[in-house]
Order: sequence, then C-alpha cells, then structure tokens
Amino acid sequence: MEKTILNQKRILFLILFFSNLLFAGNEFVKSQIRQGELKLYFSSSLDKVTYFKLPQKDGSTKFVYDIYDAVLPQKKGISQHTFRTIKSFRMAQNSPSKLRVVIQSKQKKLTEHIFKGKVLAIPLIDGKKCTFAKSLASVNLKHHYIVVIDAGHGGKDNGASCCAKRNEKTVVLSVAQKLKKRLKNKGYKVYMTRDKDNFVKLPKRTEFANNKKADIFVSIHANAAPNKSVFNHNAFRGIEIYYLSPAKTQRAKEAAAQENSVLFQDKDKYTQNAYLSLISREKIVESHKLGLDVSKRMLSSVRRTYGSVRNGGVKPANFWVLVGAQMPSILVETGYLTHSEDGKNLMNSRYRDLLAKGIAEGIGQYLKNSGK
Repeated sequence: MEKTILNQKRILFLILFFSNLLFAGNEFVKSQIRQGELKLYFSSSLDKVTYFKLPQKDGSTKFVYDIYDAVLPQKKGISQHTFRTIKSFRMAQNSPSKLRVVIQSKQKKLTEHIFKGKVLAIPLIDGKKCTFAKSLASVNLKHHYIVVIDAGHGGKDNGASCCAKRNEKTVVLSVAQKLKKRLKNKGYKVYMTRDKDNFVKLPKRTEFANNKKADIFVSIHANAAPNKSVFNHNAFRGIEIYYLSPAKTQRAKEAAAQENSVLFQDKDKYTQNAYLSLISREKIVESHKLGLDVSKRMLSSVRRTYGSVRNGGVKPANFWVLVGAQMPSILVETGYLTHSEDGKNLMNSRYRDLLAKGIAEGIGQYLKNSGK
C-alpha cells in the first residue's frame, strides 16, 4: 500500500514537473514588500489574475490570487515574508498553467490588487491605495502614443464567413475591443474606426487615423479559403501579417483581392497603380518592422496555450485599407474561419484575448525598438 502511494506521488510530481516545462515562459522572478504592499515580479507581462477570499474558523481570512499562465520555478516562493497585518504568505503551482498566492490575515478585506506589465501589486492594509498605481500613472504620462484599431468589415459587409456561425465582422470586432482595452491599460491613447456593427468605407478608415495623428494603424481581419475543397489544407490556416507594398506572391494577391472587393471591384489597373504610388519607401520599411514584431508576439502568445498555431509569415500586399495611412500600418489576418482548427479557435473568447495580447505586445516592442 505504501509503495502504491509513493508511486502515485512520484507520478504526480513528474506530471507537474513536465507540465511546468511545457508551460514555461512567464516565470515568477522575485517578490518584495514596500510601503504596505506586496509586489510580485514576472519574466513577461501578466495576462489574467483572479481573486477570491475564504473566511477561516479562527476569524482570519485567506485572500487567494490566481495568476494565469504563470510558473513557479524551483526554490522560489514568498513564505519568507512577514508583515504586521499578515499571518502567513504562501505561493504554489495550483495547476500547470496557474500560480496561486494565498495571504492569510485577520483583516476581513483587502484593497483591490493591481497588475500591469510584469508586476502584480497586492495591498496588505485595507483602504491603503497602492503606490504601484501612482507610479504607473506617472510612467504612463510619459507615453503619448496613439493607436488606431480598425476592425475589418462591419454592417452590410460581413467579410468572410463559414459554417453558419463564423462571421468575420463579429470575430474581428471582439479582437479589436480586447486589444483596445490592453493598449489603454499600457497607457496608450486608443481609437477605433468602428466600435459596433456598422459599415465604414475603406478610405475613411485611414483618413480617421491620419486625423487622429496616430503612431500606429492596425487593421484586424479573419481569412477564408477560396473553396470547400481546400478548407483544411495547410496553406489556408494560421496567422498572417500584411504590410502595404506591391504584392509579390499569388497567395498575397488573392488575399488582397478578397479584402479589396468592396471598394475596388470596378477599378481599373491605372486607378490601382495611382493609389499604390502613394506608398513611401520609409513607410514600407517601418510597417514591415511592425509586422515582424506583432507576428512574433502573437504566435508566442497563442502557442503557449494552444500549441502549434501556423505561422503564415509577414508579407507585402496591396490592401487598400492601408493606402493613405501616414504612419506604420499593418493588416492582421487572425486565422482562417474556414479551417476546422483555426475556426474553432477564433470562436473562443480566450483565444481572441491571447491574439489581442500578442498584438499589444508586438506594438509595444516595435515602439521600443524604433525609439519613438
């Protein structure tokens, strides 16, 4: 019997150990207590933290914080901390992708925690405003970046669709709204070309971005295979990023033609070439850099939870929604609604949130690299 229990414990340890390796990425780095608050530092930006409390028989309360997609390395923890209002500090790997912090105190409640970037701050005295919030506010004031998010299609223009319930205009609006929230939390000023199910003409979208003097313009879309026979073909799945430049591949030309159909279905080659002449070399280069950063962070974000999402690359194409933008601009194809795996993922709110997380991080990386 003892051997059986011992073997079960070993198996459980191995499962947790290798699960931690699988989900490794956002590791707990360190903790400190300063001015009545506990600060927890991680290796990358936090995505989600939930909270609940458990009253104890001795009159104390356990305050529980679940940190998602976070990992506790060996020999790390917070049990060494002491504070006058706190009975104990505990940290453990609750599941392969969830780190749990438990703080036990005689207090009945604690002021709400705050997390931004790589740091989670938990006040240890109820009613005390977190100094972390103040420092974040001062940091954010240094950044005046303006981002315009363009949720593709809308209103009478459904965009791509599949399988009755998969509708591009609805999916991309959801991603756009999640992206707006994340960018605002980072301190950016954010505008959307549409924030509901309404139709906006393509030229009006970049005109809006120019009027707002945006630093970045991101147009969000979802793709579709040309016919049922190739719905699950490997070429018609995955995340693709496009920047405005004359298309070099047949696949890029087809993707552009699909998105441009609403505006340019009756335009001749001369008119199309006149529009392309508006592209500056500098904007092409900067848009390409932006696309590379966004692509890298998006793939990293979704693969951590959803595994091998296909990398469709960063490519030039003649997307007219990007023409006329006076700032670095990209079009993000979040996946193929017609592909069985992509389509299922895109209908999942958690997946769309991870897409938004990756786009936001990619924008941040581009701005950091460019020194803007």
